[in-house]
Amino acid sequence: MTQTKNAFYHRPKTNQSKSPTVRWMLLGAGWLFFALGIIGILLPVMPTAPFILLAAGCWARSSRRFHFWLINHKYFGKFVRDWEERHAVPLYAKYLATIMMAISTTMLFYRLPTDTIWVAWLVAAVCSGAAIYLFRLPNA
Repeated sequence: MTQTKNAFYHRPKTNQSKSPTVRWMLLGAGWLFFALGIIGILLPVMPTAPFILLAAGCWARSSRRFHFWLINHKYFGKFVRDWEERHAVPLYAKYLATIMMAISTTMLFYRLPTDTIWVAWLVAAVCSGAAIYLFRLPNA
C-alpha cells in the first residue's frame, strides 16, 4: 500500500471571517504575532509559544494557506496542532516557561527600588497564575 505525500499533511480547521476587512486585519495580526514569536526565539525575555499560537488563531480565521503552512511547519506544527486539538502543552515547555518566569520575577525583586517593589509582587502573582494554568493543561 502506498501513501501519497499529502497523506502526511494535517488539514487545517478554519473558521474564516466573511468580512474581507476583518480577514486582512487578522492576516496582518497573524504576521505580527509570528514575527514576535520568531523574535522570542532569539530573546530570552520574550515568549515564543503564545505569539505562535496567536498567529495560528489569526490565520485560522483569515488565511487557509498560512494556517495550513503553520500547522505543518517543521518546528511549530506539532505544538500548534496539539494546542488546537486538545489544548495540550509539552511538559518541557511548561517547566521552561515556569523557570523563565521565576528567574524574571526574581530579577525584578533585586532590580526594582523599594518604593516600587509592589510591581514585582504583582508580576509574581500573574506569573504564579500563569504557571498554575499551564500545569492544569494536558501534556502533549
